[in-house]
Amino acid sequence: MKKLLLLIIVSLIAGACRYKPFVKYYFQNKKEGFPRFSKHDYLQGEINRLRAYDITTYDWYVKVDPDEERIEGTMRIDFQMEMRQDSILIDLHRRLKVDNIESSISIKKWKHTKDLIYIVFADQAAEGTNGSIKITYGGKPANIANEGPIQWKEDSRGNPWVGTQTEGVGAHYMMPCKELLYDEPEQCFIRVEVSSPLVAVANGKLDSVTTKGENQVYHHSVLNPINIYNISFNIGDFKKITFPYTDINGDDREIQVFALRHQIDAARSFYAQTSLHLQELEKLYGSFPWWRDGCKIIQSTLGGSAMEHQSAISMGSYFFNDYAPPAYSLKVNTTLIHELAHEWWGNLLSGMDYCDMWLHEGLATYSEALVIEKLYQTNYYDHYMWLLSLNVDNERPVLKPCGVRYNSWVSSKDADIYYKGALLLHTLRMQINDDEAFFSILKGTLNRFAKQNITTETFIEYFNETSKKDFDPLFEVYLKQKSPPVLLYAYDPTHSTLRYKWKTGLPDNFPLKVVATLSDKKVILTPTNSIQQIEIESFPSFNIGDFGYVLTEDLE
Repeated sequence: MKKLLLLIIVSLIAGACRYKPFVKYYFQNKKEGFPRFSKHDYLQGEINRLRAYDITTYDWYVKVDPDEERIEGTMRIDFQMEMRQDSILIDLHRRLKVDNIESSISIKKWKHTKDLIYIVFADQAAEGTNGSIKITYGGKPANIANEGPIQWKEDSRGNPWVGTQTEGVGAHYMMPCKELLYDEPEQCFIRVEVSSPLVAVANGKLDSVTTKGENQVYHHSVLNPINIYNISFNIGDFKKITFPYTDINGDDREIQVFALRHQIDAARSFYAQTSLHLQELEKLYGSFPWWRDGCKIIQSTLGGSAMEHQSAISMGSYFFNDYAPPAYSLKVNTTLIHELAHEWWGNLLSGMDYCDMWLHEGLATYSEALVIEKLYQTNYYDHYMWLLSLNVDNERPVLKPCGVRYNSWVSSKDADIYYKGALLLHTLRMQINDDEAFFSILKGTLNRFAKQNITTETFIEYFNETSKKDFDPLFEVYLKQKSPPVLLYAYDPTHSTLRYKWKTGLPDNFPLKVVATLSDKKVILTPTNSIQQIEIESFPSFNIGDFGYVLTEDLE
């Protein structure tokens, strides 16, 4: 926190407009509700007529200079017009200078201002027209406390070590693109030029390594749809480790790990657990989606954090297993489970808008608990859900504003998309009370919407349809209200009675059953907005593991 405060003070003194989004969101984080949005925020984040073109290919060439913390490159964007018009918008941060724009559709003029490139064609481009734009650009990307979007660091041996993370901030901080989440290219090519002997690792298959002067160019291809914040690269003194893996269909595969050369033995020991987690996730969700592009994990600059870059997961640099039940010799890293789970939730199935990010983070966080349950026992799953509940802030709704450029990078109040999102899934599982049906719904969702972008509303509709129950009121409360359901209760030991009701703010038809645990049995309650009373023999306890995420307070 002190580091961030110092950053903001320095930024204000410098008067640097490039830090304005971070400063704005930090200070508005102190206020109730969501940040205030400008017209420009909506222009960047909404699907408008200037965004009515469909990206088919990104072809990104980037030369990375760690000494100068500078990049230079080109981005070729292939697209198809979705309506007749003469103008389009492309995102690129103002710190990066556009040197030239070439287009297969004749350009009348272009302008780069406020993180947007406005391109006006010489004539109207008809619906269905295929176009290609090549943007040459370069500069020193904005850098916030050396935490991104491009992190410029050195390893302990003094070698350059570079990583990227653009979720929540925007890939436009390092490359021209269409920043909206819903528009994924059908394919993506990433070519990273670095000085030898550094190694560059990006998404997809490594097709070749070519020499350019004293540098080397690493050519990667992604032959699947990929969401914009997943496009990434890592650069370092890497050495590759391979782990053989037999997938759920019995096919022989390979998991690749790129670790810093001087830490290769520690990495080999730490990442031996990857196959175990991948097996459990395949059992839950089906075959790993990206074998065509590969399954890579890179030791990145992210410290204790990580990023779910599709087919090329960026894991932090700490080889630490954070979950180790005392009765078991098996110790695991839950961040690794989380990032692997994103290959299904977030990458195979993606949200339509940044407001739908809970579908990515909530499901990946919940997958941590599910793998814990499979590797250990149900009581450890229950304990894990309880631990997640301790991290919920309940200060902002899980579902964010849609159609706006929403920067959640510095807002701790937005972290409930992780923990509360996971607790919502747990609550749904407990309320359905049929694991076969519940897990069939999750797997069915992935099958039905594989390689698609969906809205929260679509997810809810499918969940209700396949469960044959109406969970609309439950989704409404957990996603759109700040607070979860609150059960008010009072036990009278003299008369052995329990009085209970929902606190205000819940719909009358709220369909959530609560389990009261007594000394010798469990009693199912169906609270309403009116006080009810039952006779019980002992003081009750209410455990999240039994029925879901509900807070409790004394009934006056």
